[in-house]
Amino acid sequence: MWRADVQLVNFNTLRLPSVAQFFASPGSLKDVREVVAAAVGKGLPITVLGAGSNVVLRARVPGCVITTRIGGIQIRRIDGAVLVTAGAGVRWHDLVRYCLGQGIAGLENLALIPGLVGAAPIQNIGAYGVELAEQFHSLTAVSCRDATVVTMEARQCGFAYRDSVFKHSLKDGYLIVSVTLRLPEAHDMRIGYPDVQRELGTMGVRPSTVSIAEAVTRIRRRKLPDVRRVPNAGSFFKNPVVAVETVERLRGLLGSIPTYNDANGIKIAAARLIDAAGWKGKALGAAGVWYRQPLVLVNRGTACATDMLRLAEMIRDDVSDRFGIGLELEPAVIGTDE
Repeated sequence: MWRADVQLVNFNTLRLPSVAQFFASPGSLKDVREVVAAAVGKGLPITVLGAGSNVVLRARVPGCVITTRIGGIQIRRIDGAVLVTAGAGVRWHDLVRYCLGQGIAGLENLALIPGLVGAAPIQNIGAYGVELAEQFHSLTAVSCRDATVVTMEARQCGFAYRDSVFKHSLKDGYLIVSVTLRLPEAHDMRIGYPDVQRELGTMGVRPSTVSIAEAVTRIRRRKLPDVRRVPNAGSFFKNPVVAVETVERLRGLLGSIPTYNDANGIKIAAARLIDAAGWKGKALGAAGVWYRQPLVLVNRGTACATDMLRLAEMIRDDVSDRFGIGLELEPAVIGTDE
């Protein structure tokens, strides 16, 4: 059912050394319930680990670490929309590609986001003007308290910018086994981001679901390091949401800063602040800042969680001192250094 003292260096994209007290990789709903029930019965805490693409793993993770491998994609068409259900173990980009191949629109702006489908609602993943919450219909999950199966709709998930109830009141409370998206038959393409517009122009094509996905893929590959060659966890900091007055103050300091509309104010580019503070390409031992995108911190070979978090803290302190803006970490920090 599970193994003891499992090294997780190959189960996180930052490739940080970390040992799970127990580790299980169930491939079906039945298996998930059995593992959860066994862990609950032994009083073990449960940590759900997807592809490990948005986490910082400390030296040891107590209890049972579960990585679900539930696959499969199903499609239903109802009321002018398409319901797409995918197992939690499906890679997100594979789901995007599958939908594009079936002529189903709505996910093209989210192409090449790393990780598994099961992690998408927890993070409320988003990119280039689109968030998962817009297409979310429901999810099925197993309670980590008693192994019962529940279904949750969007209103129960508390979605916000890179956030959900699964990071707060329901943290470690449920293991997601499948996600259902509602994608409209009539779809408005999102090409408002300048990067996407420029890439489409460079490609010399008209906007379409396929060409937008290709443009986003090219942008991401150019800006972000390939985790197979350069260990990283994607964006390490969230883009802050601030008031109009703060934006004007920052423009006075920086000359310009990219901004995006947000329901709670104006979202500004954290990368611009980090770059202006001079951190792009810098390193602290084996922990470094990617030379093309300062939002991304990389493991240069032998870094541990303490190294990555120390670098992140130095960047946050510097940005706060220079610009009066507090940066929030995007990846989850899991485990203990004891």
